[in-house]
Amino acid sequence: MMPPVKGFIYIGDRLNKTWTHFFIILSGVIGALITLFGLTQNPPQLYYVLGSSLLFITALYFRLYFFVALEIILIAGHGAILLGIGSILQLALPVLLCLQLLIFYFLSDQLNNVFILIGITGIAILSIGLSYANEWIFFIGSSAVAIYAFHAALKNQVALLWALLNTLFATIAIATICLT
Repeated sequence: MMPPVKGFIYIGDRLNKTWTHFFIILSGVIGALITLFGLTQNPPQLYYVLGSSLLFITALYFRLYFFVALEIILIAGHGAILLGIGSILQLALPVLLCLQLLIFYFLSDQLNNVFILIGITGIAILSIGLSYANEWIFFIGSSAVAIYAFHAALKNQVALLWALLNTLFATIAIATICLT
Protein backbone atom coordinates (compact mmCIF):
# COMPACT_ATOMS: atom_id res chain seq x y z
CA MET A 1 0.00 0.00 0.00
CA MET A 2 1.34 3.44 -0.95
CA PRO A 3 1.56 6.20 1.63
CA PRO A 4 -0.89 9.08 1.16
CA VAL A 5 0.27 12.01 -0.92
CA LYS A 6 1.64 14.74 1.31
CA GLY A 7 0.79 17.62 -0.95
CA PHE A 8 -0.68 18.31 -4.32
CA ILE A 9 -0.50 21.57 -6.16
CA TYR A 10 -2.67 22.28 -9.14
CA ILE A 11 -1.39 25.33 -10.99
CA GLY A 12 -4.73 25.90 -12.74
CA ASP A 13 -6.52 27.06 -9.58
CA ARG A 14 -3.65 29.34 -8.68
CA LEU A 15 -3.64 30.85 -12.16
CA ASN A 16 -7.39 31.46 -12.14
CA LYS A 17 -7.15 33.07 -8.71
CA THR A 18 -4.34 35.35 -9.88
CA TRP A 19 -6.37 36.49 -12.90
CA THR A 20 -9.44 36.99 -10.74
CA HIS A 21 -7.41 39.11 -8.31
CA PHE A 22 -6.03 41.11 -11.22
CA PHE A 23 -9.46 41.86 -12.69
CA ILE A 24 -11.00 42.70 -9.32
CA ILE A 25 -8.13 45.07 -8.50
CA LEU A 26 -8.40 46.53 -12.01
CA SER A 27 -12.10 47.20 -11.43
CA GLY A 28 -11.15 49.01 -8.21
CA VAL A 29 -8.57 51.11 -10.04
CA ILE A 30 -11.12 51.96 -12.73
CA GLY A 31 -13.61 52.86 -9.99
CA ALA A 32 -11.02 55.14 -8.37
CA LEU A 33 -10.36 56.82 -11.72
CA ILE A 34 -14.09 57.31 -12.33
CA THR A 35 -14.42 58.85 -8.86
CA LEU A 36 -11.47 61.16 -9.52
CA PHE A 37 -12.98 62.12 -12.88
CA GLY A 38 -16.19 62.95 -11.02
CA LEU A 39 -14.36 65.71 -9.17
CA THR A 40 -14.12 67.59 -12.47
CA GLN A 41 -17.78 67.15 -13.44
CA ASN A 42 -20.85 69.10 -12.51
CA PRO A 43 -22.89 67.37 -11.07
CA PRO A 44 -20.43 64.67 -9.95
CA GLN A 45 -22.81 62.34 -8.09
CA LEU A 46 -23.32 59.84 -10.92
CA TYR A 47 -19.55 59.39 -11.23
CA TYR A 48 -19.21 58.98 -7.47
CA VAL A 49 -21.89 56.28 -7.44
CA LEU A 50 -20.35 54.41 -10.40
CA GLY A 51 -16.81 54.65 -9.02
CA SER A 52 -17.89 53.67 -5.52
CA SER A 53 -19.77 50.69 -6.93
CA LEU A 54 -16.62 49.34 -8.59
CA LEU A 55 -14.60 50.02 -5.43
CA PHE A 56 -17.34 48.24 -3.46
CA ILE A 57 -16.84 45.11 -5.57
CA THR A 58 -13.11 45.22 -4.87
CA ALA A 59 -13.60 45.71 -1.13
CA LEU A 60 -16.20 42.95 -0.98
CA TYR A 61 -14.01 40.46 -2.85
CA PHE A 62 -11.04 41.04 -0.56
CA ARG A 63 -13.24 41.15 2.57
CA LEU A 64 -12.17 44.65 3.53
CA TYR A 65 -15.26 45.32 5.64
CA PHE A 66 -14.38 48.88 6.57
CA PHE A 67 -14.07 49.82 2.90
CA VAL A 68 -17.26 47.91 2.07
CA ALA A 69 -19.00 50.16 4.59
CA LEU A 70 -17.24 53.23 3.20
CA GLU A 71 -18.47 52.53 -0.31
CA ILE A 72 -22.01 51.69 0.83
CA ILE A 73 -22.16 54.97 2.74
CA LEU A 74 -20.85 56.95 -0.23
CA ILE A 75 -23.24 55.20 -2.63
CA ALA A 76 -26.16 55.87 -0.28
CA GLY A 77 -25.26 59.53 0.22
CA HIS A 78 -24.74 60.30 -3.44
CA GLY A 79 -27.67 58.14 -4.43
CA ALA A 80 -29.82 60.31 -2.18
CA ILE A 81 -28.58 63.38 -4.03
CA LEU A 82 -29.26 61.76 -7.43
CA LEU A 83 -32.79 60.86 -6.32
CA GLY A 84 -33.38 64.39 -5.05
CA ILE A 85 -34.34 63.23 -1.58
CA GLY A 86 -33.36 66.48 0.10
CA SER A 87 -30.52 68.19 1.89
CA ILE A 88 -31.45 67.01 5.38
CA LEU A 89 -31.36 63.36 4.33
CA GLN A 90 -28.10 63.98 2.45
CA LEU A 91 -26.57 64.88 5.80
CA ALA A 92 -28.46 62.41 7.99
CA LEU A 93 -27.95 59.28 5.89
CA PRO A 94 -24.11 59.18 5.98
CA VAL A 95 -24.01 60.22 9.62
CA LEU A 96 -26.51 57.53 10.67
CA LEU A 97 -24.71 54.87 8.64
CA CYS A 98 -21.41 55.88 10.26
CA LEU A 99 -23.07 55.61 13.66
CA GLN A 100 -24.21 52.12 12.69
CA LEU A 101 -20.63 51.28 11.66
CA LEU A 102 -19.35 52.59 14.98
CA ILE A 103 -21.84 50.39 16.83
CA PHE A 104 -20.80 47.38 14.72
CA TYR A 105 -17.14 47.84 15.65
CA PHE A 106 -18.11 48.41 19.29
CA LEU A 107 -20.21 45.24 19.47
CA SER A 108 -17.54 43.18 17.71
CA ASP A 109 -14.99 44.47 20.26
CA GLN A 110 -12.77 46.03 17.60
CA LEU A 111 -13.21 49.63 18.68
CA ASN A 112 -10.03 49.55 20.75
CA ASN A 113 -8.01 50.63 17.70
CA VAL A 114 -7.71 54.41 17.37
CA PHE A 115 -7.30 54.09 13.60
CA ILE A 116 -10.82 52.68 13.30
CA LEU A 117 -12.18 55.73 15.13
CA ILE A 118 -10.22 58.02 12.82
CA GLY A 119 -11.51 56.11 9.79
CA ILE A 120 -15.17 56.13 10.82
CA THR A 121 -15.02 59.83 11.62
CA GLY A 122 -13.29 60.36 8.29
CA ILE A 123 -16.07 58.54 6.41
CA ALA A 124 -18.73 60.76 7.97
CA ILE A 125 -16.78 63.95 7.28
CA LEU A 126 -15.82 62.83 3.75
CA SER A 127 -19.46 62.06 2.90
CA ILE A 128 -20.58 65.46 4.11
CA GLY A 129 -17.72 67.20 2.30
CA LEU A 130 -18.54 65.47 -0.98
CA SER A 131 -22.27 66.12 -0.63
CA TYR A 132 -21.96 69.81 0.10
CA ALA A 133 -18.79 70.46 -1.98
CA ASN A 134 -16.98 72.01 0.99
CA GLU A 135 -13.24 71.71 0.37
CA TRP A 136 -12.14 71.99 4.02
CA ILE A 137 -14.52 69.28 5.16
CA PHE A 138 -13.54 67.17 2.13
CA PHE A 139 -9.84 67.61 3.00
CA ILE A 140 -10.28 66.59 6.64
CA GLY A 141 -12.45 63.59 5.79
CA SER A 142 -10.26 62.26 3.02
CA SER A 143 -7.14 62.74 5.16
CA ALA A 144 -8.70 60.72 7.98
CA VAL A 145 -9.75 57.92 5.63
CA ALA A 146 -6.26 57.93 4.08
CA ILE A 147 -4.69 57.56 7.54
CA TYR A 148 -6.88 54.55 8.27
CA ALA A 149 -6.26 53.08 4.80
CA PHE A 150 -2.49 53.29 5.19
CA HIS A 151 -2.84 51.53 8.54
CA ALA A 152 -5.07 48.84 6.97
CA ALA A 153 -2.54 48.39 4.14
CA LEU A 154 -0.13 46.92 6.68
CA LYS A 155 -2.44 43.87 6.84
CA ASN A 156 -3.79 43.84 3.29
CA GLN A 157 -1.98 45.63 0.48
CA VAL A 158 -5.18 46.12 -1.51
CA ALA A 159 -6.10 48.84 1.01
CA LEU A 160 -3.38 50.93 -0.66
CA LEU A 161 -5.95 51.63 -3.37
CA TRP A 162 -8.08 53.58 -0.88
CA ALA A 163 -5.00 55.09 0.77
CA LEU A 164 -3.73 56.52 -2.51
CA LEU A 165 -7.21 57.60 -3.67
CA ASN A 166 -7.93 59.49 -0.47
CA THR A 167 -4.44 60.99 -0.43
CA LEU A 168 -5.19 62.32 -3.92
CA PHE A 169 -8.54 63.63 -2.68
CA ALA A 170 -6.84 65.43 0.21
CA THR A 171 -4.16 66.85 -2.08
CA ILE A 172 -6.72 68.09 -4.60
CA ALA A 173 -8.81 69.63 -1.83
CA ILE A 174 -5.90 71.48 -0.24
CA ALA A 175 -4.69 72.64 -3.68
CA THR A 176 -8.16 73.97 -4.45
CA ILE A 177 -8.25 75.79 -1.11
CA CYS A 178 -4.83 77.34 -1.67
CA LEU A 179 -5.60 78.42 -5.22
CA THR A 180 -8.84 80.20 -4.36
